[in-house]
Amino acid sequence: MDNPRYIPNAEEIKRLSAFLKIRNIPELEKQTIQYIEKVTGKSWKDETVLEKIRNAILAQKESYWKEGVKKSVSYKGAYSVLGYMAYQMPGYVMEFSEFFAGLVTSGLIRKHVKVLDIGSGPGTVSIGIGRVLSCLDDMTAEITSLEQYETHIEAYQAIVPEFLKNAGGKVTANKPLALDITKEIPEGEFDLIVCSNVINELSGLDSEKKAELVMALSKHLVSDGNLAILEPADLANATMLRDLSRDVKKRGLTIYAPCNDLRGVYCTVSPCWSFRSYADIKPTELMFALGGAEEKFRFVNTDVKFSYTILRTDGHRKCGYKIPAEAKRARLSQLKKHLEKRIHITVSVMSADIGDAKNYLFLVCDGTGTTPTYVALPAFHRTPEHEALLTASYGSVVAIDSVLVRFNKQQNAYNLLMGRESYTRMIAGTPTGNKAPDKIALLKEKYGRKPSPNYRGKKTGKPANKR
Repeated sequence: MDNPRYIPNAEEIKRLSAFLKIRNIPELEKQTIQYIEKVTGKSWKDETVLEKIRNAILAQKESYWKEGVKKSVSYKGAYSVLGYMAYQMPGYVMEFSEFFAGLVTSGLIRKHVKVLDIGSGPGTVSIGIGRVLSCLDDMTAEITSLEQYETHIEAYQAIVPEFLKNAGGKVTANKPLALDITKEIPEGEFDLIVCSNVINELSGLDSEKKAELVMALSKHLVSDGNLAILEPADLANATMLRDLSRDVKKRGLTIYAPCNDLRGVYCTVSPCWSFRSYADIKPTELMFALGGAEEKFRFVNTDVKFSYTILRTDGHRKCGYKIPAEAKRARLSQLKKHLEKRIHITVSVMSADIGDAKNYLFLVCDGTGTTPTYVALPAFHRTPEHEALLTASYGSVVAIDSVLVRFNKQQNAYNLLMGRESYTRMIAGTPTGNKAPDKIALLKEKYGRKPSPNYRGKKTGKPANKR
């Protein structure tokens, strides 16, 4: 094959892994500052400049969190783009860099990849691809970008070409096409189509129209191409993306990841709030400057959390495992029958640990339930038999024996409680490679060798001792 899938060698993977562990992008910050000074004609530290950027960030936040037709995120003004670059862009570039690296190391990307980047903004996807290819020896990319805001296109042209020089000429990215994706899709076929933080901003489209748009985009994929949609991790946008994924699955697309088809049925869990996390980025000097001495951390944005789906037209899935019909594993759709009983389950792990200081907690799914379901493990019950769950990567399939079924009325969710007798094993997927923190040790370190009274009371199920 003239253009085979690119399989990085051991040295490239080592190089890429080390590169992604660096959680700041000095070159991006430098170019952002230079662009601010070019647009404003003043020093980036000028208080009037910083104040206008602050106001732009606050205005974007206010409009962003509105829902439905009231939501209207615009980047028409120069300072709206500068605010985006200062506050959101560093995390988004790091997010897509790591996400794209995962696609490459999974064998999904060809040696020469044709990319359609929809809603490019000032170039987060292009820069992310360039960063990854700077670590790979023989891979090249050709990027077609679409962007309807001229202010974003100007920023893209000022930053991306210079940044891509670091990739040694392996990435071709021309000036973004000024197109509205709801009205026009460019001709051609692409190996990878990316909608990064775009669908949620199409407030003029209802769920039906969004599904139709995704289906129209999928027709521009090569036969084994991937359509990646990334959205913020907040409840509204993450659940919107899960609903959208289910809609287009019913229309014929395959969800490659992160959702697994363990039972061969359409998932109807609602709401499904599932997202992935990467390590935080280091805050930039510009972020601290925006906060000033009084509110140093107000404009610091270091979280890298996002919801995503990868869609295909050829039926290929990341995980092909299905629970055998004869397996004695309870369906999550039947948990009501098992209240206060112990059962065995096989589930996809759909979150990192979201528990508190005393408990490990994971969102899980087998594709059959209608109600959110969580597996909980009190930290003082942790044993080596639990490590398959505690170290499972996002989307992995894990078998868990002996969990106690309970229903949380306040949260309208099922809690499956693990104990020392519970046993876990990895069925499909990979461990994160990181050992889960020892929460008991951390508590002892924080409070001393003697556990706090509240912790003791919760552990024993008795009221805390009072002195």
